[in-house]
Amino acid sequence: MTDDARLPADQDQRDRIRTERDETLFVEAGAGSGKTRALVERIESLVLEDGVPMEHIAAITFTEKAAAELRDRIRQRFEADGGERAREALEQLDGAAVGTLHSFAQRILSEHPVEAGLPPGAEVLDEIGSQIDFEERWRVFLDELLDDPTIARPLLILDAVRVKLDALRTVAQQMSENWDLVEARLPLEAPEPPRFRVDDLLRRFDTVLELRHECRDPDDHLLEAFEVLQRNRAALAGAFDEIDAVSLAHEMGTKGANRLKKLNRGRAANWPDVEAVRAALTDPAEACDAAVAAVTRPTLDHVGARLGRFVLDAAEDRRESGRLEFHDLLVRARRLLRDPTHGSHVRAVLRDRYRRLLLDEFQDTDPIQIELAVLIATPDEELGDREWDELPVEPGRLFLVGDPKQSIYRFRRADIGLYLTARDRFPHRPSLTVNFRSTAPVIGWINDVFSDLILPEPGSQPGYVALSAHREGAPPVGPSVALLGAEPSPTRRSAEELREAETADIARTVAAMLRGDEGWSVDDGDHGWRPARASDVCILLPARTSLSLLERALERVGVPYRAETSSLVYASREVRELLLALRAVADPTDELATVAALRSFVYGCGDD
Repeated sequence: MTDDARLPADQDQRDRIRTERDETLFVEAGAGSGKTRALVERIESLVLEDGVPMEHIAAITFTEKAAAELRDRIRQRFEADGGERAREALEQLDGAAVGTLHSFAQRILSEHPVEAGLPPGAEVLDEIGSQIDFEERWRVFLDELLDDPTIARPLLILDAVRVKLDALRTVAQQMSENWDLVEARLPLEAPEPPRFRVDDLLRRFDTVLELRHECRDPDDHLLEAFEVLQRNRAALAGAFDEIDAVSLAHEMGTKGANRLKKLNRGRAANWPDVEAVRAALTDPAEACDAAVAAVTRPTLDHVGARLGRFVLDAAEDRRESGRLEFHDLLVRARRLLRDPTHGSHVRAVLRDRYRRLLLDEFQDTDPIQIELAVLIATPDEELGDREWDELPVEPGRLFLVGDPKQSIYRFRRADIGLYLTARDRFPHRPSLTVNFRSTAPVIGWINDVFSDLILPEPGSQPGYVALSAHREGAPPVGPSVALLGAEPSPTRRSAEELREAETADIARTVAAMLRGDEGWSVDDGDHGWRPARASDVCILLPARTSLSLLERALERVGVPYRAETSSLVYASREVRELLLALRAVADPTDELATVAALRSFVYGCGDD
């Protein structure tokens, strides 16, 4: 019996996904376990067996690429069926809600712009457009901030403790990307920070300085610490103003450049209690830390409130102008569904339209995603202040699939704790554990390694679930798993030398893989094992630092290669339209490019 003919060991779980359509299922699907296929089969069953129109199904996945693949696979299934329901589904597929979370949120807002408080024809900025918009707003805000005399003292205090304007910009950018949390958690009014208490600090210095008189030997080396302490005290007492005093105290703290060092000096015979003196000498530095913190923490609150108001004003301006960012889509959609005036009506309309919601890659979900889905899948009733996990979801409305082992922790607010909460919320949990992608030796190695590395932690990390391989056997030539660079270097090497050695190892290994009929074996699907080709090899780099070294190493061993990179810059609207203008200049006979260039931001011509 061939691999294709054998049923996978978890076939009963796959049958549940296809047949238990009146239950809310939470599916854990390991890597390579065919979860997209299971998702497509559930959609196929909903349409062909239950008669749910494709336009009433929402399938939400993580990326545009994954959404395009999901749509293509759904199309292939219905084209292969050919029945009346399949033909109707194909007609509806292009307009169906098969896409990313952000596209689904945009769909909700575009269908209810008035209720959401948006102008008609709202547009969505891409990542580059959002960054440009932020930079422009930040430049104007910073000019206003620096011209405002009421914020001068807080900014000078922060500068005194080495908090620069670039750091405030970074904070503002993080706030902007999570502005709904700013509104919920950050106090937007904070009082003026208190004055710096230098007199109290000087008294702490004086108390410790008195201890030098206990020394019985004027040549004891511990007295050098008192000399430094005396100089610090004099500098602090002579500070030009409050800001200068804060700066000096910051440098005299436990981590500052002017802190006391080498406090282990001194002979015990020269002091009544040398250990007590050494301990006391640390007190002024700790007092400096506390005094600086007492003024900088309220200062950060004060400046943070200004940053928070800047961020929220920008979010409101985007709403009024209809130029939304990706995160705006999610927040505005959630607000629309929870709106006390329009929320109930909008939820009822969406509940009638989207009768089944399928969420893919749930381990990387934004917290807003599950809330939107639950709000739509919950029978119409007063929400009150209840959180999503307290709402009664109608059975069969939701289908969630994910793999906690593949979670991109905290990426775009992904939270494994949320994943675990959702998993506990829905008790029907099929599990896909058979891997179709890798051979048994590879899966065995993965299980051996990660069963030791991924250990359960309540609320933050689920335990490792072992995979089983559907593909049996090992390659006839070459190892199933090869580990490079495991041997420690016999001599101390620089980072550059280590990179050169690493890339040389990789190049030699790739050359061995591609050694004609003696090269490593690759499973070519229907045609079985064959010698590896260069197109079978992929080398992943965490950064471009080693790329040039790797290219030279591959050239030395005669391995052909192609470096592939991508950049968001070239995908932005501004660059695309600039390229259109250049194309029109290069070829004036290209009428399409000319018209597109005239309509672009470069020329700004209307259709009239």
